[in-house]
Amino acid sequence: MGQQAVAFLIHVGSHPDELVGGLCEMLASPPDDPFAQEVVAVPTRGIERWLTQRIASELADRTSGDGVCANVEFPSPRRLVRDVLQAVPELASALDAWEGPALTRTVVSVVDDHLDEPWMWLLARFIDAPNAVGTLGNSQRLRAARKIAGLFTRYARRRPEMVRAWMEGEDAGPDGGALPEADLWQARLWRLVRARIGTPGLAELIPSALEPIRSGALDLDLPERIFVYGLTSADPMDVEVFDALAATRDVHLHLLHPSPVLWRDTAVLAERGGVGAAPGRASDPTAQLPHHPLLRSWAQESRELQLVLASRSHTGEPSAGISGSAGTTLLGRLQHDIRANALPAGGAAPVGSPADGDRSVQIHVCYGARRQVEVLRDAILHVFAADSTLEPRDVVIMTPDLATFAPLLEAVFLGHAAGGDPDAGADALPDLRLRIADRAPAATNPLVRFAATVLDLACDRLEAGTVRELVAMQVVRRLFGFDEETADAIAAVIEDTNVRWGLDADHRARWNAGRVGDHTWRRGLDRALSGVFYSDSSVRVVGAIAPLDGAEGQEALPIGLLAQIMDRIVAVRELLGEPRPYSEWGPAIAGAVRLLAAPAWDDQWQWGQLERLLEESFPGVEAGGDDPLLDPAEARLVVDYWSRDVPSPLHFRTGDITVCTLVPMRSVPYRVVCLLGMDDQRFPRSSRADGDDLLVDNEIIGDSDRGAEDRQLLLDAVMAAGDQLIVTYSGRDPLTNAEYPPAVPIAELADVLSDMAGEAGLESLRTHHPLQPFSDINFVSGGLGVSGPWGFDPMQFEGSLAVQHRTGGEVPHLLLPAPEDEVFSEIRLADLGRFLEHPAREFIRSRLGFLIPRQGEIPDDTVPTELGPLEEWQVTDRFLAGLLSGYPIEMLEAHQRAGDTVPPGHLGRAGLDRARQRAFELWTAATEVGYDPERHEQFAGAVRVGGRTVEGVITADPGASRVDMVTPSRLKGKQRLRAFLQMVFLSALDPHHSWQGLLIGRHLRGDKLRSVKIGPIRGDAERRRHQAESLLSGLVDLYVEGLTTPMPLPCETAFNWQMKVGGDLGSARKQAEKAWETDRFSPEAKDPANEFLFPYLGTMSALERSPFPDHARRLWGPILPLLVEKSL
Repeated sequence: MGQQAVAFLIHVGSHPDELVGGLCEMLASPPDDPFAQEVVAVPTRGIERWLTQRIASELADRTSGDGVCANVEFPSPRRLVRDVLQAVPELASALDAWEGPALTRTVVSVVDDHLDEPWMWLLARFIDAPNAVGTLGNSQRLRAARKIAGLFTRYARRRPEMVRAWMEGEDAGPDGGALPEADLWQARLWRLVRARIGTPGLAELIPSALEPIRSGALDLDLPERIFVYGLTSADPMDVEVFDALAATRDVHLHLLHPSPVLWRDTAVLAERGGVGAAPGRASDPTAQLPHHPLLRSWAQESRELQLVLASRSHTGEPSAGISGSAGTTLLGRLQHDIRANALPAGGAAPVGSPADGDRSVQIHVCYGARRQVEVLRDAILHVFAADSTLEPRDVVIMTPDLATFAPLLEAVFLGHAAGGDPDAGADALPDLRLRIADRAPAATNPLVRFAATVLDLACDRLEAGTVRELVAMQVVRRLFGFDEETADAIAAVIEDTNVRWGLDADHRARWNAGRVGDHTWRRGLDRALSGVFYSDSSVRVVGAIAPLDGAEGQEALPIGLLAQIMDRIVAVRELLGEPRPYSEWGPAIAGAVRLLAAPAWDDQWQWGQLERLLEESFPGVEAGGDDPLLDPAEARLVVDYWSRDVPSPLHFRTGDITVCTLVPMRSVPYRVVCLLGMDDQRFPRSSRADGDDLLVDNEIIGDSDRGAEDRQLLLDAVMAAGDQLIVTYSGRDPLTNAEYPPAVPIAELADVLSDMAGEAGLESLRTHHPLQPFSDINFVSGGLGVSGPWGFDPMQFEGSLAVQHRTGGEVPHLLLPAPEDEVFSEIRLADLGRFLEHPAREFIRSRLGFLIPRQGEIPDDTVPTELGPLEEWQVTDRFLAGLLSGYPIEMLEAHQRAGDTVPPGHLGRAGLDRARQRAFELWTAATEVGYDPERHEQFAGAVRVGGRTVEGVITADPGASRVDMVTPSRLKGKQRLRAFLQMVFLSALDPHHSWQGLLIGRHLRGDKLRSVKIGPIRGDAERRRHQAESLLSGLVDLYVEGLTTPMPLPCETAFNWQMKVGGDLGSARKQAEKAWETDRFSPEAKDPANEFLFPYLGTMSALERSPFPDHARRLWGPILPLLVEKSL
């Protein structure tokens, strides 16, 4: 640029194309040094990527060859300003000492030194507030220090005159008056921090310290011209630096303003002297200039930026006037009105009205987050179907809550794509490729996420569930070399050892839970490891612990792995469990992660990212600098920052659909802009006043406002949409159907659209979607605002047809191929028994390959204080088994205590006494009828019935020709069925004995005992064999039918039904209804497996209309005549 005059130049445009055109025009004219690097500061990485491509494309249009954008640096405006300040030594020192972790460390040290002084009472009360339940340590101190450091930085940039007054010893507020008494602590604390640092801050040094830059005395490593693109807000200090730069080089500000008309009107008012140096926001004279409702509500940031610049005598003329035509679509008219700062034109809408099929603006009201994503997918597919020129790169999805929607987008968009299933064929959805652009480091790097995990391990109670989750993590399994199946085995060992929480008794004592070692990891591991060396026993106690049964052989592997992992956890707790200097936490956390986790061999980059984040979060300290102690809870607070979304330029405009928050791609033009998750709870961010921020009650033009920032982002997105604007929000609760309003800015948009197109037109733009994607209205032509059906998913279409053709009493049929006959050629007796006791659960397990967990199976990690009903039954069962085996009750109880199966100490004594009493009663009843386990023998073999083989093993008393079963349970149908099945199988296997079954247990009501005799089958050996095979064949037929198609045969309901149906049908229906619907504890209709397979058989009347009565007759009809019951 040589001898040309330098200047601060502002270029204003209402559309990115106008600004980029002017920028490329200047870049096409090279500087004097052709090798000099150009600097174009951009606010986001997404804009950087777009600008790179546009510059290359524009330069290509100006030449005969291909365009290339090279040797251009794209820093953020904040980084550009910081780099300039770093070039001045005294400003560099101020930056290092007065921002980021360094300032936080100093604030922590000063707070520690003065927290006990009376004037710090408010801060002391906050720091001493209770911390999160389940952790040791207190992060409130660091939380307060970070907040205070942020406030001091904000004051220095936004109210430097107030900070300078504090330096002079004056307790001045942001308005120049005296600080209220409740806020005096801030000024006093700032002075103590200033004395501790000993280095002037930016507020003290600027503007005088910028003189070397203004005069050119300082040689900056910057080109002769600097471009700043897309700036929407700037604090006064940034503008001060740009001014200093403009004294020696050209500084071009390329500003995107939604309305050239509003810009000109604001400039005229500012030129007349209507705007002072720092006018209050409440007295802003330009607040009434916007006429369009969206400019008035959404454009505060862009309007105030113009005023901030105008206060320093910087202005510019918009590069072009209002776009000539009002557009041919509703979206085009909306954008035109905003640019013209004109009120929406209502009534007369000859073009672009919804009645003409204009869908350039769409608002979709949905049930919940997942339905929003499903609806958005179909909306995008409709747009692609209507315009063959559209490509995925023309679409952007913006959401204010990426953490919630990113996994849903991946599941819905990519989960059903043809590319995800090569065998899907014509039944697959079109392949909508998307790229999520700004994921948090913790979301993409498991080692970064694991850093928070090791800190949690260092300061929490170490509950059993925490370790179960730990061993399931892939990074942990990879380091220790085991698979998911082994992880499940380790989890089973944890459950079997009855560990609840706490390393040992000393660890418990730190939580004020007493020095009690029961149910701790130390006892649990001792039990597991000793179980490897001792055989199973009902009474063995070794050194006050009971070795774990079943720990030999293959079970030793998960036990050894668990012990190794727990050793590493102990090492992690020793490494991270105590306070350490701030700067030492980075290496310590890295070492702890290496003790427990490892990335895949081709993901070693994850270590580099983790170490870089640790260095940034816990930087080193120069000699003599503050390095306060942090406890683990405070270090955990530091790494929480890693869960924030961080854009990467490599993930924008890749050819796929771009997914990001509203920030990265703000104002970047796309043909289709989708706004996802615009719910009232998600957008905009709360502008709730911070009671500690002194600027809240004295806001001036240009001060940051989170709500205004979000509204400006929304305005930028609306103005960037080329062809389509698609908005989704949750308007109904998926569970209660309660109606929810949209985000307030979306309601404002709807009001403007209503003014433009009328209320009827707005309703045609707004589509209310059903709760389920398989609702029939999704596939009815014209049902949801489009000419054809709305839904594209063929699987959901099949579901819709199935729902439409289903009748109320119909038992659903799963479309599964019939199993090969060879599958049933050999049947295990145990499998047959499990099926007969619960056909629905066995069908799901055998045919569908999964189990539906029951709520009661969720592990409880609290130390028990009493025996619950289930635990009491389990202890009774173990006592009974030991008594029947000949062991004394005292040894059995000592074994239970040594195995941590009962509450510690005297807790749960009443339940333990009841268990002993019931076990004694059952043992006495069993011995009175001749039960003697020493006479029992095993009978193993196979029985051929109906061309199939049933094989099993049964323990019975051959001397008494009896199969004995003694149980502490109340006798129901399933116990009778189990005893009958064993008696029948044994009768067919060994017909030379007249086998019978004996069942002893508790009466269904009350505390009395009851015995049930089953059989024997009458006749000689051959007749017994023939009848037993016939009975067994009937059960096998039910088994085969029930595993071929779901069979409604709930065991207890069928037993109650068949017991009464031969006499009084009403009585049978009443008894069966108790088991099916009204049982207090476990109605079979509410069993998850029955609900899954038979959702429309929830009432007894519906069950009675199904094949259930016939199935009940086939199962229980042959059994009931063989039962002889009596009370004991």
